[in-house]
Amino acid sequence: MPGVQPGEQVVLEVEDLSHSGEGVGRWQGQVVFVPLAVPGDRVRATVVEVKKKYLRARLEEVLVPGPARCRPRCPSFARCGGCHVQHLPYDYQLQYKTRLVRDSLERIGRLSGVKVLPILGMDNPWHYRNKVRFHVAHRDGRLALGLYAPGSHVLGHWMTRDAVCHILDGELNNLALMIECLLNKYRESLLDGSKPLLSYVTLRRALATGETMVVLATTRNHWPRQEELAGELAGTGRVTTVVQQTAILPRREVDTGWIRTLYGRGYITDCLNGLVFRLSATSFYQVNPMQTRVLYEKVREYAGLTGRERVVDAYCGVGTIALFLARQAREVLGMEVSPRAVADARQNARLNNLNNVFFVRGAVEKLLPRLFDRGGGPDVLVLDPPRRGCHRSVLEALARYPVPRVVYVSCDPGTLARDLGFLAGHGYRVVEVQPVDMFPQTHHVECVCLLEQARPALTEKLYWKDLHSLSSQPIFYRRDTGAGPEEVVL
Repeated sequence: MPGVQPGEQVVLEVEDLSHSGEGVGRWQGQVVFVPLAVPGDRVRATVVEVKKKYLRARLEEVLVPGPARCRPRCPSFARCGGCHVQHLPYDYQLQYKTRLVRDSLERIGRLSGVKVLPILGMDNPWHYRNKVRFHVAHRDGRLALGLYAPGSHVLGHWMTRDAVCHILDGELNNLALMIECLLNKYRESLLDGSKPLLSYVTLRRALATGETMVVLATTRNHWPRQEELAGELAGTGRVTTVVQQTAILPRREVDTGWIRTLYGRGYITDCLNGLVFRLSATSFYQVNPMQTRVLYEKVREYAGLTGRERVVDAYCGVGTIALFLARQAREVLGMEVSPRAVADARQNARLNNLNNVFFVRGAVEKLLPRLFDRGGGPDVLVLDPPRRGCHRSVLEALARYPVPRVVYVSCDPGTLARDLGFLAGHGYRVVEVQPVDMFPQTHHVECVCLLEQARPALTEKLYWKDLHSLSSQPIFYRRDTGAGPEEVVL
């Protein structure tokens, strides 16, 4: 925009919040995004980016605070990328997220009149996370654990006794402080010059059992005194297992890399609604245990199971939803691209003595169309894709082969709206959307959506014990030979 350059300051009124929790205002008719600003604020901000349709600016001063602004609980809030809306009261956060879902459906999905229920929030929206990844930095002669600043690879929050993470489980906060002290005891062996050999430390705690995992992500497979460090971690009495893995970028659907167990079994177990789940270092598992039960109960309600249905759980991870539904379904088939997650899912089925659940390894965008093409369409399909949403071929397969009932679980309202818009144009009716606040103090929002299809299926259903031909990988399933269940490799 002529006359506006990066570095110039503007004064504006903030009118709304964006999908990522940034304040939205206007200056001379141009949309301006201002992180850390809230609706009702009058702010002074420095322009940092000029685009054809918008400006992005850095908040310099709140001249007049809006009525919705509150004091963040965490002193590192403005510097840390872990939270986005901690400067808003929780009831306002819930209203914002419900509105965000409605707006996304209308603006992106071109869907009007969809029933969006008020978001299901938490009684206590603090200290809920059961997993965290702390990055490691060499700072002022010490190894520090912390969280990156927004949009950067620089620590914006360092763990200290006066600055713990307010959305992280209290026991994991205490464990992080203890681990930082221990890392500095072994600091010399953990440095390559001034660069740490540890890239990050992941902590995970099972709420029901109290079991705790420490994952050390390293740039080398071996370093001096690593067995001593693992032994001291084990000796604290707070750690169930210690795992070492190759430092990789975090991805839900890919779990490549070298892994070995330094102490314990290499996994922890958690319990949810009477089910036991085995969780390895790379397993995806919801980070909010209290809201996970709320979310899965809604999935089960929307599935409408009577005991006669065949269910497909696409993007099934370690089988949490598949096993959650199996007790009310005839059969459940889980699809998952990650080999380690599938191994955990099969083990979880055995742990819970559920013989009507099968898991197949492969990309959903390849497996699901093959299943439909062979006449194996389910009565109920659960979609729980990663943040980018469903692959186009998955949606096209649903358009060709109608499924009576689809339950879509999404962690991104934008990609959810896009996919629902496609399905609504191909014979599906969006019955209802239920947002669930899995991530208080952040802009993230989870949704469960029910879709129904009136058209009958075009083909007869395949008997699912023959599904080994869908994938080049063997499928394990359980059968009862009379002498007890036995595992069969197809």
